[in-house]
Amino acid sequence: MKATGVFLLLSLALCFYQGNAGIDGAAEEGTEAACGNYDLGGGCTRIFDPVCGTDNKLYGNECLLCVHNRQRNTNVRIKNRGMCQNPSPRFAQK
Repeated sequence: MKATGVFLLLSLALCFYQGNAGIDGAAEEGTEAACGNYDLGGGCTRIFDPVCGTDNKLYGNECLLCVHNRQRNTNVRIKNRGMCQNPSPRFAQK
């Protein structure tokens, strides 16, 4: 009887558990970029309006983040607008 109760509780816990793993490891963080506002095939403006991606990389603007996602088939989201607090290095050091 006790084993059945424990089994039922574990089953309920698994039903309500929501995992947070995503394709890029950060798919649930941040804000979705409004990629529909840009003509990604026509290129992005050169206006510097930085956004920090959930990959901790700095993008010159939201459009460039959208282009990155499209080219690499990823789902990097906007962690915050402005500079990254702890940016990821762009190039590996030797």
